[in-house]
Amino acid sequence: MASMRVIVVLFVSLLASCVSGPSKAPADLLLRSINVVDIETGTVLRDRDVLIRAGRIEEVRASVAARPVTAPRIVDGRGQYLIPALWDAHVHLESLKPEGAPALDPQRWHVPLSMSYGVVGMRDMGSRTTDILALRAAFAAKRAAGHAAPILFVTGQAFSGKNPWGSPDHLLPTETPDEAERLVRQQIDRGVDFIKVHDFLAPDVYRAVVSTARQGGMAVSGHLRPYAGPLEAAKLGHTGFEHLPPELLAYCGVEGQRETDEFYGGWFTGGAGYYERSMAKLHAINRAGCPALFSALSTQNVSVTPTLSSRAPVRARTFAAAGRLLPPEYLQSCNQAKASREAVASPDVEAYLATVVDVIGELKAAEVALLAGTDGTPENCAIPGMIVLDELNDLVSAGLSRAEALQTATINAAQRLGEAESGVVKPGALADLVVLSGNPLEDFASLEEPDGLVIAGSYLDRKAVLALREEATQYVQSLRR
Repeated sequence: MASMRVIVVLFVSLLASCVSGPSKAPADLLLRSINVVDIETGTVLRDRDVLIRAGRIEEVRASVAARPVTAPRIVDGRGQYLIPALWDAHVHLESLKPEGAPALDPQRWHVPLSMSYGVVGMRDMGSRTTDILALRAAFAAKRAAGHAAPILFVTGQAFSGKNPWGSPDHLLPTETPDEAERLVRQQIDRGVDFIKVHDFLAPDVYRAVVSTARQGGMAVSGHLRPYAGPLEAAKLGHTGFEHLPPELLAYCGVEGQRETDEFYGGWFTGGAGYYERSMAKLHAINRAGCPALFSALSTQNVSVTPTLSSRAPVRARTFAAAGRLLPPEYLQSCNQAKASREAVASPDVEAYLATVVDVIGELKAAEVALLAGTDGTPENCAIPGMIVLDELNDLVSAGLSRAEALQTATINAAQRLGEAESGVVKPGALADLVVLSGNPLEDFASLEEPDGLVIAGSYLDRKAVLALREEATQYVQSLRR
């Protein structure tokens, strides 16, 4: 009888395995009983197990204590919150520095600092093409090997007309339509991810850049300037607007080109507060026509990266961090940038902030995609990663909810920049995640000090996060010697 019972038990076990299918191999990483922030709905899915394999999220399911799970690494996430890693949609990794200052190696400064704040996606908006392509390849290789490295999208050098201050090496001077067509094709052949238009382009050259890029299946982002009205630019194929362009207000009325020309007529001579005063003036003249214009831009699939933090006063905690994390030459420039922003008169600041609230609100109402980007450079006091959190707070001050602000730095940025498998916590998505001590839908404070990170599927605990910041600090100290 005992032998018969053994046979029955073996038969039942075999039958169960046939019904349920072959058992899965262990996941690489399990985040257990963690609260998952659903970025799309602005809600929290409590007590979830998140299984990660080969750099991707394999499963997100309700946590059941009795359910057996095997993984080489199991992280107890009870009481913690999980969000997708953040994006900065406007960075400059390779290009800008004060005269005579040492170049900052992005792999030893920008990248570890950014990742330590949970910023893993980046769009470089103008760097030397050869250097930035090599950097993108290096990051991709590291991620493929399961090592912590960012996702990087690049434009290489940005297209510019004749610059009165010379030609910085992150720009590609272009003066004729034929030259524009040749250089755009060359950039596409080299493997850039998109084309950027900058300043001083003649209108016919601008149109040649955009049309050639569009023919090559390449997205165009950058400055509007007086090249074309925003709707005309979008119809040409220029659908990524950087900063908060005055054209967004000027073309709300019937005198768009004239008011744009008038705005830029004093761009370089207007002194402190010129941008703020002029934006507020356009706001007072033209606001009534903005909803219709913005609705038309939404139909053209336009995105706007406001870079509000690049014009905001330098925060005290940012300035304190700059003292630790910038070489002397950059710190001197940082001081000048801080003083320049503080020189803007309070009434101009208040009028500008009212303008920003209205414009951001109308863009949101028209469902124009907003992306979080900073244009943060060290000579302007920007600390990588930290400046993204500043941008999120500025977007909330401009009227977005915390959930909406987080969307600009996660799902909006990832999808619009070409990484649709990022920016969410869902099965199949890339495993780039941030573990937080508090709920970011209620307070952004926990974003300052992540409890842990998952980058390319690899887990970094709090000690490893702090080590990233220390790495950048020690690198700066080495430049000071």
